[in-house]
Amino acid sequence: MPEKQYGKLTADQFRRLIRKLPEFRSESKAFHEELRAASPEKLREVLGDGIWWAPLYEMPFAEVVALMVCAIGQADYLKEAVQSPDPQEIVLAEWEKLADSADMEHVPKDVTKADLIAIASALQRNVLSIMLYKRSLCSLVAEAKEGNDSALFEAVRVDQSAVTCPTLAVRITRAVLLGEKQFFIRLRSALKGPSRKHWEGYQDLRYSLAILREMGFDQLSDAELEHLLVDVLKVYPKTYTARKNLRKQYTESKKIKGL
Repeated sequence: MPEKQYGKLTADQFRRLIRKLPEFRSESKAFHEELRAASPEKLREVLGDGIWWAPLYEMPFAEVVALMVCAIGQADYLKEAVQSPDPQEIVLAEWEKLADSADMEHVPKDVTKADLIAIASALQRNVLSIMLYKRSLCSLVAEAKEGNDSALFEAVRVDQSAVTCPTLAVRITRAVLLGEKQFFIRLRSALKGPSRKHWEGYQDLRYSLAILREMGFDQLSDAELEHLLVDVLKVYPKTYTARKNLRKQYTESKKIKGL
């Protein structure tokens, strides 16, 4: 088995994982454009009486991923990954294979198109949250449940429909009851979505740092950080301040509990 230079990932696996990000963004954009351009009849056919994915944010992010895998009828490969000496390679290879195929013949009969759209939407927004805040939307909701209003507002910035998530709905209801004006000023701002600062920031860098943290590799020197993020993954420009800036981002990322 190849040497795992970065926790549970080899350098090649890390590169392959990061290379998926532009593809993910373009597919997400195309998906929403196609849905918004659909006729009312087509929308009724696909969505039925409507969909609601916000409750999925109450689950750990890993469970949302597993739910998607099962929904497209690929649960067997998860069993193979668990039994493999290199489960990360099995997961990456399967992801690449699915991305190159439109074959959905393995989808269970009791899984509807609306179900797939709901799970995919929750998954897309979780990944976007990692790009913006170095942690998933599921993680933000978990923090909000512990009383962290800032996490609540970040969750809403990523996905406005998160206000219908039970945890967030309970907190908003409490704010209504207590007349918390400042809370609603911040909520109104959050409903506008991510700021330009976040959209134009280093989304791929944040994602890379989150993956590095989750893969159990949290001890890198300044030189190693620069080599990985600038030379290997190419998610940060080669500048004379790179080491200092990357160290700051890396230190902040390590403080986050997890995805």
